[in-house]
Amino acid sequence: MLWQTLRRLFGGHSSASVDIPVETWRRLCAEQPELADLCDEEVERLRQLAGRFLAGRPFYAAGGMDLSDAAQMRIAALAVLPVLGLDLGWLDSIRSVVVYPDAFEVDHEEIDESGVVHEVRDLRAGEAWSHGTLVLSWADVQAGLDPEMATSVVVHEVAHFIDGANGAENGFPPLGKHHDRVRWTADFQAAFDRLAAVVDAGDEPLIDPYAATNPAEFFAVLSEYFFRLPEVLSDFDPSLYRHLARFYAQDPLARMAPRIDRKAAGNNGPSRA
Repeated sequence: MLWQTLRRLFGGHSSASVDIPVETWRRLCAEQPELADLCDEEVERLRQLAGRFLAGRPFYAAGGMDLSDAAQMRIAALAVLPVLGLDLGWLDSIRSVVVYPDAFEVDHEEIDESGVVHEVRDLRAGEAWSHGTLVLSWADVQAGLDPEMATSVVVHEVAHFIDGANGAENGFPPLGKHHDRVRWTADFQAAFDRLAAVVDAGDEPLIDPYAATNPAEFFAVLSEYFFRLPEVLSDFDPSLYRHLARFYAQDPLARMAPRIDRKAAGNNGPSRA
């Protein structure tokens, strides 16, 4: 594969980059819901970041996965989207990417209400391993081509790496001086508590109830909505949308506005019986 050859030549050096064909890249962005509203300048910056991401870390196929260059390129596009307004250095902790064809089994421990530890085997769509491996199910990456889907497994797992940049995945990523840390903590905690109360009551929340698992999953799920369905996140809690827009230095709602306006204008024509 092209990417693997380049990595062998440059040894995964951070300054190396894969030159992704411009037209190929534009087609990918046009069909991927998270990327479809990017302006030309953002599409080009994303291409440059993705090229460096591809050159800087190995991709491994697992479970019989046929890992094509096209699949790696799509994963890279989604992986660098969260840092489009930041810097690729935020993803330095991702040292390799493993891709399965479908959901994969993971063994882990769970503690029941009595404090007893049980060995559990679950199916996962993605994981962010602490030693720097991003693990993904290609079927779940592909499912993200459906614009109605709220989930983006790549963004979710990358958000965990970003969250953990302060040494722990706790829903509190490193914040710049421009961000009010006290307000972030208060707003996220209040929203998390409200969501947990809704889930505990057995009601249907506005966002994926998995977000109520813990603060780390809350941040990762909110990040998915921020890039996939920002209007839903804004309806759920506009203050959290504003926090994430400031943190990620992006505004997906503003990107969407021209498309929504065009769609609305197209619906104002004469109706047909």
